[in-house]
Amino acid sequence: MTDFKVIDVPAMLSVPVSSYDANGNQIPDDGEWHRHVSTSLYVFAELLVAKGLTPGKSTVSRTPDLVIKWSELNETGQAFVKKAFDKWLKSIDDVRTTEAMMIQKLEKRWQKFVQQVPLP
Repeated sequence: MTDFKVIDVPAMLSVPVSSYDANGNQIPDDGEWHRHVSTSLYVFAELLVAKGLTPGKSTVSRTPDLVIKWSELNETGQAFVKKAFDKWLKSIDDVRTTEAMMIQKLEKRWQKFVQQVPLP
């Protein structure tokens, strides 16, 4: 399989965002979407590291250059990303979702995953 970026904060931060007022007029973006998306990627990356799914990484820094590639995940990490990442992102796709809610929903998906897939 070709290697690709699973966690790619720089790419998300480079996405142009347009904001509009109640009348449909474009207004300066306040950065809320970028904060939400980067927080979600940091939360997912922190879980990957905490669960030992990224051999060679013992910590993850919340920096705008954070990238984790497919090849950096072990077999269990790759299986978890396949099973849960997109579904989890869809479940938190609302800027009102707090970081605590993101963590709670992700931990729930992790617990479901480990019940279904025996860990090495």
